[in-house]
Amino acid sequence: MRVLAVLLVGAVAAMGDDAEGLVVRNQEMVLKLDATTDGVPRIAWGKWASDGKVIFEDTGGAGLDAWLPKGLAADAATNRAAWRKVAAEHTTRAEATRALAGGLEATWVVELEKENALVRVHCQLANRSEQPVAVERFPVFAGNWRIAGADGRIRWWDALSFHRQEQTLTEEPLRLQSRYHSSDRRPIAGVNPYWMLLGDGGRLMFCLSWCGGWQADIGLREGVYHLSIGLPPEETQLVIRPGETISGPVLTVIPTRETVDRGSRAAWLRQRARMGAELYGGPTPSFPLAWNHWYTVRFNVDEAYLRRQVAAMDPYGFDYFVVDAGWYEACGRWVPDAKKFTPGGFEALLDEVRRKGVRVGIWTCPQFVKADAEHLPPEADRPGFYERFIDGHLLDLAGYDFRRRLLEHVAMLRRRYHADWWKYDQILFTGETRQGVMRNVIAFKDALEAVRQAEPYLYVESCQSGGRMINELVVQATQGEWLRDGSGTGLKHARSNFAEALGALEFLPPWVAARWLNRPEDNDPEDDALTRAYCRSCMAGTWGLVADLPRIAERQRKVILEEVKHYRRLSTYKTSCVYDVEPVEPNKAYGAVVFYAADGRGAGAVVVRTQDGPFEVVLPMGGLAGEGVFRVEDVDGAGPVERSAAELREKGLRVAFPAERQSALVFVEASEPH
Repeated sequence: MRVLAVLLVGAVAAMGDDAEGLVVRNQEMVLKLDATTDGVPRIAWGKWASDGKVIFEDTGGAGLDAWLPKGLAADAATNRAAWRKVAAEHTTRAEATRALAGGLEATWVVELEKENALVRVHCQLANRSEQPVAVERFPVFAGNWRIAGADGRIRWWDALSFHRQEQTLTEEPLRLQSRYHSSDRRPIAGVNPYWMLLGDGGRLMFCLSWCGGWQADIGLREGVYHLSIGLPPEETQLVIRPGETISGPVLTVIPTRETVDRGSRAAWLRQRARMGAELYGGPTPSFPLAWNHWYTVRFNVDEAYLRRQVAAMDPYGFDYFVVDAGWYEACGRWVPDAKKFTPGGFEALLDEVRRKGVRVGIWTCPQFVKADAEHLPPEADRPGFYERFIDGHLLDLAGYDFRRRLLEHVAMLRRRYHADWWKYDQILFTGETRQGVMRNVIAFKDALEAVRQAEPYLYVESCQSGGRMINELVVQATQGEWLRDGSGTGLKHARSNFAEALGALEFLPPWVAARWLNRPEDNDPEDDALTRAYCRSCMAGTWGLVADLPRIAERQRKVILEEVKHYRRLSTYKTSCVYDVEPVEPNKAYGAVVFYAADGRGAGAVVVRTQDGPFEVVLPMGGLAGEGVFRVEDVDGAGPVERSAAELREKGLRVAFPAERQSALVFVEASEPH
């Protein structure tokens, strides 16, 4: 991929720490930063601090002339950049800057987290001239790396379905990409911005912090991985003003020597969670039980409906009561609809919810405003985008200080409605815009980060039309991701619910993977197996109930309440990020996840059937630790049994699935030694 500036490419320099360049290190990892023979900054190599073994090394290849447009390369050819350390709070940060033609200046940034083997890289472009400069493409990372232990396999996950893909790389580059929103399937088949390179010597794992579209080309030739990551022209649309500096997407790279999914995933998730906590703060990861009205009455929510829900909510023990779309007068006028609520009635309902010990959640889409299409306000974008579904026109995020607007909006929700959960939704970007796509993405990023800093205790749910903006920025700065829209109910929805959750858990921490049980009252209240399976399909991540609560039959309610207890118990195992996933596959009868306690002395497993007929499941138990006896409790079985730790680790745990069984929930806990 051709870009304005190149990151981290060129010939191998001397490998010793005493060679020209800069060495940055922590207790886990050492990086050597230098420049190629034609002055392009790069990471020459990365090593493990404990034994000095190489993780990756740059093998050389294309120089500056091969990467930059001719007009830029000519003036910049003799301009050699030098790395320098820059003060940073949470990382060891190094920067290297060189001039380009046309008054542009490129800065390469490399950050090493202070305790873990986590590297963040990105690029900045500055305009030092007195004239605007157009940027066709924006660079993120490019390099030719020989990676220790890698065998050519790459793994990634499709957007929205979260289906795992895996193949062996060839000389013809594999292209991973998406448009507008970083997990959108329209107009191209998008993927989530997470992938890993596999091998018998370890793994190298990548994720991208960017809410817009992106593109990554990854090929393999003679043992060298050719990586080129950036924003294509349709996702850039950037003109840099005189004196302005623009920072692009951040790529995070995490190596691990672990080759088993359970171990490598735990390292990946834990280090990213630590980095997110350092950068953004926010509430401690949790597994709440939430209520939401959307798939029951949608926009027809009103005071009478909510009063019935509040009167019936007590037995469930909800943590949050979330009022979704339809409560407000119009987009941009975030006051209760006077046709649906009496004066002060909406606020009084929310106060009653809070008196019951349940926190309040509110849905908004503050990037839209209702207006006459023939007389749009100046803050509406041009040429303009109208979303009929919500009767709103998209704002010019970059041109009208969306950061200030969003801060004031969220502060209003907190002050007027005492909202402890904010759900933002609907698209934020479009391909035809006044400021250009990249500027709007940056405007949203800056606004979201400002809200996170101003509201450290606010639970933020990123919906984005059902999973269309999952990337490392929102995963680290928010608390919940609505993985995929789905208005159905019953067994079919339960199975898709679980399949999507299992795929997401391969690269997302469990506490962000939001799953919803829709309208149980519309299912057969006598079918306990269905009710249990539907509840359990939500338990892999966080569980929300979308229901008309008074309509739930007593028998069905009893089953749900029992499953709520199981959900609370299972969630105690999730925060360790140590788990085995058996994803749903076309010819497989079930999907499963086994969560382990941090010390390995317990586990909780969920299994959901995906095909009809009898079968037997053998659950992996490789994450259990210690010796002695474990108590095994199948909550649907006759009673607990005991199994030795060695037997469980070696043979796994067998769970029978007769034809009528739809799901299983099993707890394995260490017993006192006999």
